[in-house]
Amino acid sequence: MPRIIIMNAGTPQMSGAHLTKAQLSLAANSAYRSAWFAQEGDLIVSPVVIPADLLSFIGGTLDFDVSSLRLLVPASRQSTILDDCTLLSKTVVERIKRHLRQKSAWRLYPCYPTEGVARLAAMLGIPNTGDEFALQRGPDLLNRKSHFRQLATSVALPLPHGSVATDPNGLFEAVTSLKSETGRIIVKLDNGAGGVGNVILTSNKSDPLPGARDTRWISWPSFDPEALWSEMTTASCKTLVVESYHLAQSLFYLEYAIQDDASIAFINSGSIRLRKSTDRSERALIWTGLELPSDLENEQWLAAQAHAYRFVALARDLGYRGMINIDAIFAKDGRLLFNEANGRWGGGSVLHDIAIRLLGFDYSGSNVVLSVRNVRSPSFQAAHDRFVKDGLIFDRTRKEGVIPLAADEEAGTVECVVIAPNRPAAHDQQHRLLRS
Repeated sequence: MPRIIIMNAGTPQMSGAHLTKAQLSLAANSAYRSAWFAQEGDLIVSPVVIPADLLSFIGGTLDFDVSSLRLLVPASRQSTILDDCTLLSKTVVERIKRHLRQKSAWRLYPCYPTEGVARLAAMLGIPNTGDEFALQRGPDLLNRKSHFRQLATSVALPLPHGSVATDPNGLFEAVTSLKSETGRIIVKLDNGAGGVGNVILTSNKSDPLPGARDTRWISWPSFDPEALWSEMTTASCKTLVVESYHLAQSLFYLEYAIQDDASIAFINSGSIRLRKSTDRSERALIWTGLELPSDLENEQWLAAQAHAYRFVALARDLGYRGMINIDAIFAKDGRLLFNEANGRWGGGSVLHDIAIRLLGFDYSGSNVVLSVRNVRSPSFQAAHDRFVKDGLIFDRTRKEGVIPLAADEEAGTVECVVIAPNRPAAHDQQHRLLRS
């Protein structure tokens, strides 16, 4: 059954109403990499034009007729964001309807199941089980850090100690009560995405720590809650989550799909990889990519699964249908702690989809798949040509190699996927890509 792939990453429901330049750029790049979800006959609704060379390469790599795809790009001033208003505009709906007449059965495949997506489904006559929940903006419950703490507590998920602050006084009280546990506190904007809304406060001078845009040394008596509140909150978000911060030995996620029939399918789990910047003034770690499957020990993985499943079952019982990701750590003291959840495609969703189409559903037993961000290249085509010349490009027979995923030409970088038979081989390939 063909799908309408809706690339609505970075919408206000996901990232807040006031998006930074970095968030807008991330939304555009997300559309390019999400084109890899495409299958024969799909209709892609994207906020940006997907380059023809990228679509051609996707079809050649995944072995389907790319000419069967249709791309719909709305004319919008805010071109990198496909919000509900744009999606439901008369022009866009009519253009979608014209495509639908070519086939009798379709289904929607949105990044984020917004209220607008549910309304679009009704206008197109495509029923989805979770639409009533989405019409009431239910999925927003799964994309707010304060709601995550509330819901996770109800199913006894292990969480860092913390609380929700709705004014500067609440922020001060939370910091005061938590500062002595580890000497480190993380303050999170309720609807920030990708760590860009998080700040870590530490009483010991420290290199940048994972999970935040800034790691700050602080003398607790000098803490100014008014200043931090003013800096972090926005006109559309006046809620902060404050938690004790624990150093991690493993950072990972688990991804599930809640099906229309209410069954829960485990999709994949991956490790989150970060590195220090060569710029000593940089106060955040650089996200280098994901590694599937996660490198957890079997006992750790089973414990994480058992806890995460309870949360996913709660989301299912509330009425949510679609993809859901849960982030967690194993702290250096061995404790399992969950950080947040997101009801949408995750960073590893495309990697998993590519892997099962190239390697089969059981790929995690014999392959390692990792993404490598920020590989220097002026364009997608230049990266592709280089990988072919150097013999790095993915080989279907050997089932290993490098696949250029998407380019950020403004930054002069390409994100790549490495497929290898084991972790050492995958890491070696990653080092080769980043050295060049």
